[in-house]
Amino acid sequence: MERTGLEAEMLRKLLVKFGADEEKVKTATSDTGTPRARLVTNADNTGRLLVGDPFDRAWRRVGLALDRVGFTVEDRDRSKGTYFVRYIDPQAEEAPEKKGLFSKWLSSKSDNKVAANKTQYRIRVSDTGAESTVEVQSATGDQDKTPTGNRILTLLFEQLK
Repeated sequence: MERTGLEAEMLRKLLVKFGADEEKVKTATSDTGTPRARLVTNADNTGRLLVGDPFDRAWRRVGLALDRVGFTVEDRDRSKGTYFVRYIDPQAEEAPEKKGLFSKWLSSKSDNKVAANKTQYRIRVSDTGAESTVEVQSATGDQDKTPTGNRILTLLFEQLK
């Protein structure tokens, strides 16, 4: 069972334990079958999520999704709708070079491969009326067109749907 499914089941059990009617709890917490988020990919390899919630709720849900997936949220600016996150892409990492014991001790250069993979991204949530849009941006604020940006969107989509 997915983590969100486990959370919903725990919520149901708590509500029943506190005296709520079991049938009302089932109907209130049941899944309606309509997706709460849609992943849209453009021809230029950019993507975005359309979340079926107003900005306030979408901001909160995206923050929870970032926590669940394990992103490092370095900063957030709610007035601009931006989360500043670090993401280490496991598919972009290469196998570490095999070094001997003395070369590890005597080496003075830093590990640039790991630093290169710890790229900062911006997750931008914007209000479009009845729904909200979520985009992945590079550290400079441009829309990210890399495969890593698409993986980030997919991870968020899995949590928000």
